[in-house]
This record gives sequence, structure tokens and C-alpha cells, in this order.
Amino acid sequence: MPFDAATILESAALPEKVRRDIPRAVNRLLGQTFLHQDVEADKDDYYFVHRHREVFETLLALCGFKLLHDDYHRIFQAVSEFSYCRAHYRLDETLMIVVLRKLHEERSEQLSLAADPVVTVGEVREEYRTITGKERDLGIIQYETILRHLRALGLIETLDGHTIDVRNSETRLRLRGSIRMILPVQSADEMEAWLRKYRAAEANNSQEVEA
Repeated sequence: MPFDAATILESAALPEKVRRDIPRAVNRLLGQTFLHQDVEADKDDYYFVHRHREVFETLLALCGFKLLHDDYHRIFQAVSEFSYCRAHYRLDETLMIVVLRKLHEERSEQLSLAADPVVTVGEVREEYRTITGKERDLGIIQYETILRHLRALGLIETLDGHTIDVRNSETRLRLRGSIRMILPVQSADEMEAWLRKYRAAEANNSQEVEA
């Protein structure tokens, strides 16, 4: 018996249409990292992965990936078990993720289970200055570049149009539950450990941190 992808999928006794769709769904999950149940463009594939979760877990495990699911926010995430496919963020990007994660934790305590917290650009900039202990902020171009990148990753969502206007301190950002998955800290001590990691990298003049 030939050993190929078709043989593996046939052994799961899945309908032919499901077998045809699985490679596409795996490719999409690896390409965009997250699948959100409440994002219209993701919804069908989210439920597809959910229905055939064991198959996806097995196929991803063969490639060295782990399929994670946040039951609270209903998000799937594919995470590499090895360093080859891990994302490497610039120091300022990593710090912004820490800032957003901290704001998400603080605001979520005041919200219902179904709601993602919303913050303003002004609040993000203030928290950034507080965490770094620096009076100087990032420049406009740096902010726009970082926030656009984090939006592309599915960590934030703009609520005031497609453009992220960082010059307007009242511009609103929705913090997605995926920010908890990309930085899964469970306590204030763990958050402080991330801040120590940032400060050590800054002291060593490092420009890149693995997240």
C-alpha cells in the first residue's frame, strides 16, 4: 500500500469532500496562525477544524505543530514545537504585545464573558511609556508599522475604519482573545518576567526577541 497523504486521510474514513478540504484548511491555519469563530471569514474553517479536530491534531503533530484551542474565546492556533517556525519579533513589537496583553487582562476583568476589551491608541501609548519607564514614546511611523503587523496577525482589530490613525489618541482598538494565546501568561509574576526579559534585551542592545 502506498504511503502518502491520500492514504492517511482515507484511513480516517472521512467523506471525499472532507479529505479534499483538509489540506487547504491546514495550509490556511499554518499561514495565518489563528482561526476565530466570530470572524466571518474564519467561521466556516473554524467549525470545519472543530468537527475534525482529532484529524487536524494528528496531521499537525506529524509536522511538529500543536493545535491549541481557547474554549473561552473560541480560537484555534497552530504552534510549532520547534524553533524553526517560531516567529521572531523585533524588540519594540514584542514589547507592544506585552502592553496589549496587560491591557487585555486588566480590561477583561470588567467585561462579560463574550466581549473583547476595547482600548484607545492614547491608552496604549501611555501604557507603553509606563512599562518602559521612558518619557519618550515610539514615533508615528513605528506605531503604525507595529499595529498594522499585529492587526495582520489577528491580535487587534480597528473599530474606526480600516486605517489605524495613531495621531488620534481616541482611535479605538479591539483586543482579540488571540493576544492571550500568543502570550499565555497566567499571573502578574509571569508578566513581570516578560518585562525583565525586555529590559535585559534592551541592556544588551538586542533588536530581536523570540515570542
